[in-house]
Amino acid sequence: MVRFSESITKAGTYPFKKVTDLKNGLIKKGVKVIDLGMGDTTLPAPEIAIEAVQKAVADPANHHYNFYNGYPFFREAASSWMERKHGVKLDPEKEITAVIGTKEALFRMPSSFIDPGDIAIIPDPSYPPLESGTLSAGGGVHFVPLRHQNGFMIDFCEIPENIKQKAKFIYINYPNNPTSAVMTDAFAKELLEQAHKYDWAILSDMAYSEVYENRRNVSLLEFEGAKERVIEFHSLSKTFSMTGFRIGFACGNGEMISSLVKIKSIRGSSPFQPVQAAGAAVMENGDEYLLTMRDFYKKNRMLLKSIFAKKGLEIFNSESTFYVWAKVPGSMTSLEYSTLLVEKYGSVVTPGSILGASGEGWFRACFACRTEDLLEFERRFI
Repeated sequence: MVRFSESITKAGTYPFKKVTDLKNGLIKKGVKVIDLGMGDTTLPAPEIAIEAVQKAVADPANHHYNFYNGYPFFREAASSWMERKHGVKLDPEKEITAVIGTKEALFRMPSSFIDPGDIAIIPDPSYPPLESGTLSAGGGVHFVPLRHQNGFMIDFCEIPENIKQKAKFIYINYPNNPTSAVMTDAFAKELLEQAHKYDWAILSDMAYSEVYENRRNVSLLEFEGAKERVIEFHSLSKTFSMTGFRIGFACGNGEMISSLVKIKSIRGSSPFQPVQAAGAAVMENGDEYLLTMRDFYKKNRMLLKSIFAKKGLEIFNSESTFYVWAKVPGSMTSLEYSTLLVEKYGSVVTPGSILGASGEGWFRACFACRTEDLLEFERRFI
């Protein structure tokens, strides 16, 4: 019998696979599934992205190995994007790198900091790759709960002093998946103060930065002193409905970017050149698409909130991400309630408990589906 490593055993199963399994079980029974579980959009990618891919892939010069840190044209487009959207000036040569989607980069990044026995601070609930990446690097994870009464911001008083002193990095994700909470200026300043005091690196995940209604989302790099210890991850998947393209970028502290590029050169690669061409095209010329995207999500957000209100469900009110974070009614667990929705209404949501112990009592519903699907969910659910 073959013997697998402890690190892969510890990593376990990707939590969202459980949601996919529920969905596939219904489909096999012939049920028309309303999928509010997975965070994937039904919006098509921008035409300019498709045109850029088609043009670039037709050129044989783009069929070869590429730069581990991404092509210069892509990094320059990302640099311009950060300055235009956040007022942050970044050196495209030293402070930006292309990544094959931020999921892979977030999984790989802990090995830049973690030696066996080291600790990372990760919020609970949270996006899973940081935990699995830390464990795979031989480190340990200290989970700090995100609580409703704190607006799902990390409360640094809940982190023991010995953990603060031992931790190598802290991970944050705002706008937050799964809670949809948005980072406040006060939290950002406190985070930077704590990071400077305890010498933490900060891994900031901004996958949902452009998904909002009225108030734009702030980058941690906008704050004084942030570039000394922040690496930030930006995904074009949610921003431009390009989840299948697997394209994004990391930016911030030059030494951290250099470390990530080194990891990529040893263990991975960089996105296919035509995909980088698509990424550059949308960052440079995709603002009109963003308006359409935000309008679509605003209407779906309002519709799903109204459905839950009719059912008497309590939600965390937010205008960012494409999720609604809702409280489980009564005494049921998250998994029990999610299973009920599957069996009784043919509808899939994500139980909060699979995203962390502090997610118990909540569930996440994604409204990136077709509006018709939400209307059908309303018909079944109300």
